[in-house]
Amino acid sequence: MGRVGLPVTSEGRDHRMTFRVRRPRWLPALVGTALALGSVGAPAVAAEPTDEHAPLECQDGWCPETLPADPPSLGVHDVAAVHGDVWAVGYASGSVPLALRWDGKTWQSTARPQTEHVELHGVAGWSRHDVWAVGTRGGVDAGTTTFTQHWDGREWTVVPSPNPDGSRNELRAVAVAGPHDVWAVGETGDPFAGSRPLLLHWDGHTWSAVPTPLSDQPATFRTVVARSPHDVWVGALVGEDLRTQVGVTLRWDGRTWQRIDVPDQDPASTIAMGADLDGRPLLTLSKTVGKYSDRSRVWHWTGSAWTRLAVPAIDGQNLGIASMTDDRRGRVWMAGRTGGGAGLVVGWDGRQWTSTLFSSGGRGSLSGVTASPSGQEVWVGGGFGTGRHRHGVVYVRR
Repeated sequence: MGRVGLPVTSEGRDHRMTFRVRRPRWLPALVGTALALGSVGAPAVAAEPTDEHAPLECQDGWCPETLPADPPSLGVHDVAAVHGDVWAVGYASGSVPLALRWDGKTWQSTARPQTEHVELHGVAGWSRHDVWAVGTRGGVDAGTTTFTQHWDGREWTVVPSPNPDGSRNELRAVAVAGPHDVWAVGETGDPFAGSRPLLLHWDGHTWSAVPTPLSDQPATFRTVVARSPHDVWVGALVGEDLRTQVGVTLRWDGRTWQRIDVPDQDPASTIAMGADLDGRPLLTLSKTVGKYSDRSRVWHWTGSAWTRLAVPAIDGQNLGIASMTDDRRGRVWMAGRTGGGAGLVVGWDGRQWTSTLFSSGGRGSLSGVTASPSGQEVWVGGGFGTGRHRHGVVYVRR
């Protein structure tokens, strides 16, 4: 796979990269919003967006999709392109899981299991007839349990999954390395004992909990990426709480898990993986530093360690990154939010970084992004709203 490399920061070197901010036509509707993408050293704190819906029109090539009215979508947590289909999962009105499928023409609600109090956080697939969605089921003795469901091309089937310990068991992400090789990550614990990381593996027959070098530490697993059956990455936040959590990665070589620390000792609230650049993984760490104020940093795998990557569209800016993807042709997209509550996509096209803002009524964020193998279509999903009045969104760029 040919990929275009980017300069990595190091002291004493001046890496110059073109950075262009795209300002969509609806941006003035964000009354009082200020995002200092042009002054890296002094990002502004954005005011809360208005509760008016943005015009339903394409913005800088990104077009809003019409989602099914039943069930009413409240938020999209993840999207995934799987062999011509695109999946969007999250949560819907009535406490039912949201699993929408794009068949190339329209978005459709898929037949969902008879379950309630379920929120889906991750989706991934090996083929059109082999798709997994994972999340959390609530309403169980005032606690939560892991939840997994499998799509066989016609319907979803709930598949039992382990709940190792405590009253809180949650799954945050899923990755597929093969039809009988699926990984899901999350956390387990209770309010008294704290959180412990949770890693599950599907072998074609059952889900089982897998020990890792972080199993006995206060931590949570937030993301998992399967680059091959012998190259799987997990992104973790290790620490007792948001004031002490730092980013750590684990790597599976087909036999054992290895811990690889990220040399960033600043506390982090979000860790994202899922894109390659120059044939090597990328990683972002984001932290909330105050009301309406977020900071993010990008890291690049050198083959032996994580090294800071200079990204003018992100460095020093008031934003957080939630997910990322690439098209295997050198282009990268990262999705997230600004500190002021606007959705955000940062993209690398092989020459320059660009940044596009999204608003769809109230505060919100974009939490999932996926691209077709050709890169001709890129999808982002998220949620916007004010108070309890929220709605899920999906945008596509063709």
